[in-house]
This record gives sequence, C-alpha cells and structure tokens, in this order.
Amino acid sequence: ESGEMKWTEENWLEDEPVTFATAFIVANHGRYFMFNDNGELMIARLSPDGFEEIDRASILEPTSVARGRKVVWSHPAFSDKHMFARNDKEIVSVDLSQ
Repeated sequence: ESGEMKWTEENWLEDEPVTFATAFIVANHGRYFMFNDNGELMIARLSPDGFEEIDRASILEPTSVARGRKVVWSHPAFSDKHMFARNDKEIVSVDLSQ
C-alpha cells in the first residue's frame, strides 16, 4: 500500500549480479511461472516475505546477443497447460500439467 520495498533478490538469475535481466512472469494458483532471458523456466513463490524458487529447468539456448551477453528475448505463450517459447533456432512446447 505504501510502495515501500519489502525485499529484493539480486542473484535470481546468476550467481553474481548482472547489469540487466528480464523475465516474463505469469501467476498460476499461488505460484509463478518465470521464463528468464537465459532460456530457463522457473517456478517460484513470491510474497511480501520474499522469493522462493521451487524449480528451474533450462528450456532454450540463448541465441541473441544484448549488452555483451547471450539472451532469449521472446516472450512465451501459454495455452492448454503448455508453454511455447522460441529462440532464433527453434520453438519448443513444455508440458506444465505435472
């Protein structure tokens, strides 16, 4: 309500902080699907108390270059319990029903 920052998570993408990072975040029944620019799909809980990573899987190889590092910069699409994502070489479908 006040706009006060409750927490920050600087190392959610890499072991060391990076200059920039992006993630596409979709809420799903109390947890979040987060597709990051490393081509990883993360499942996490986000709350005023903090960030809790539940699982992470590498989905796509980063093939684009931005600011000196390789990235995946296409947003995923979600349909019928699947996530669809692409890089410059391929498109994949990930079954999220489990």
